Amino acid sequence: MAHAALVKSDPPRRATLSIPPKQVRLWFNEKIEGSYASVTVFDSNKNSITENNPESVADDPKSVVLSLPQLDSGRYTVKYRVMSVDGHVIESSFDFSVKK
Repeated sequence: MAHAALVKSDPPRRATLSIPPKQVRLWFNEKIEGSYASVTVFDSNKNSITENNPESVADDPKSVVLSLPQLDSGRYTVKYRVMSVDGHVIESSFDFSVKK
């Protein structure tokens, strides 16, 4: 049986952005339990810069979105943990950078 897998993110993995993103959005290949989702963004010193929880996207049960504070230049790590509707937990992370 297949489990949910990350198929797309905004910002994308390993992206270098000149304009800091206002949110992180993750898309999966199947429906996820949005109320169980956890997304945290860390700065280059491994300090969490987000305190809020991700939100389900009303018209897309395969994605979640997390609002971000104003980001400075630097490298950031997005760590996520979601549960697919079959009960399987998916946990991973990726980086992106902001260069103003």
